[in-house]
Amino acid sequence: MIDIENILGRLSNTALWCGAGMESVDLAGAASVAIDKSLDTVSVSPESVPVIWPWLENKKIKILARFYVSGGGGDDVSALSENVNRAFKQGADGVQIFVPMNNLDDFVTNIFAIRDDLFFNKGLFIGFDINEIGPFDWQHLYAVLKKIRVDGVVLALPRDDGNKSDFVGRVYAALDAWNMDNRCEINFVVGNSIERIEQAGRLVNIMQPQLQHSVRFFINF
Repeated sequence: MIDIENILGRLSNTALWCGAGMESVDLAGAASVAIDKSLDTVSVSPESVPVIWPWLENKKIKILARFYVSGGGGDDVSALSENVNRAFKQGADGVQIFVPMNNLDDFVTNIFAIRDDLFFNKGLFIGFDINEIGPFDWQHLYAVLKKIRVDGVVLALPRDDGNKSDFVGRVYAALDAWNMDNRCEINFVVGNSIERIEQAGRLVNIMQPQLQHSVRFFINF
């Protein structure tokens, strides 16, 4: 807890990332930290939404329910839409949906028809493992995401292999190709690595300064 509070105290544009399977007491602790540190966003697994919602109700802190899609076909999106709708009814303000890069086209094709109805007045953030995205994939990725008018792009580094991951180079490529709408956020999930957060933050400030106020770093609780 002390480490988390130190990180949140040092950095701006932060949000909380609550792991799957967290106990109620831990979710209560996360809600308390979010309120105390004046954070505006908390990411939780879908089953945690109804648990954390009573503590964050009327606190102006958004709850994002987190989903992972293994495929992108019609059946996958149909099941996803039911789960997303349930999360919204239980208090979620938006969703983060993580999609494998090789399934992105199918996913967008199948969610396009229900985008407006399902996400009316709710946030839609699409996430990726940044290590899955090649340097020449970004233009296509952004073009596809524009079709469903995402509110943010989430770039995660679930496994940090140090220099082998070429994190800086991949973030550079993402920002160099950036052409999303001005309202679109860019979010990073890099664990509690101050080094990775500062690397991404510096690149944003230099390459896409207009994103300084819409970049967000999720900190593990």
